[in-house]
Amino acid sequence: MDSGLLGGIIGGIVSIVLCSVVSTRISHKSNNGQLKFGLIVSILFWVCLFIVLICLYSLIFTDINYDRDLFPIIGLIVGFGLAAVYSFGEAYRVKGRFNSQTIEFHTPWTGSKNEKWTDLESAKFNVSANWYTLTFTSGAKIRLSALMQGHGLVIDHVKSLGYSIK
Repeated sequence: MDSGLLGGIIGGIVSIVLCSVVSTRISHKSNNGQLKFGLIVSILFWVCLFIVLICLYSLIFTDINYDRDLFPIIGLIVGFGLAAVYSFGEAYRVKGRFNSQTIEFHTPWTGSKNEKWTDLESAKFNVSANWYTLTFTSGAKIRLSALMQGHGLVIDHVKSLGYSIK
């Protein structure tokens, strides 16, 4: 078996196990109904940024074979750069708050939402994206990642309202 393929499989398994462990540990941790990402998404941002900086350094200041290495290095810069931008937005700009009457949620991708629990229409779990989608009568959708602190408390509240998570 190719070592790159084997490394990808091992990396995938490690990331699934890590996300499952983290999700379980932080699902019921929340200060006064706060929803936010914890340390793992911040670490992801800093690792991606570090990789981008290393690639830029090697591109600018080291003697590389431009015929062979230019496109792979640019690919790494673009890929990890996009991952850094996304993880920065998730780690430092996604936040929410909930109580027994309402849920407020803000992301840089979809803006702010403030919804009443009485207007909740459905709650679903997306296995491939590892998030819960809460749909309200206004058409607003709030997607709660399983890596977000306090998501388990929200899901417990949704279940207490009589909804089953599909």
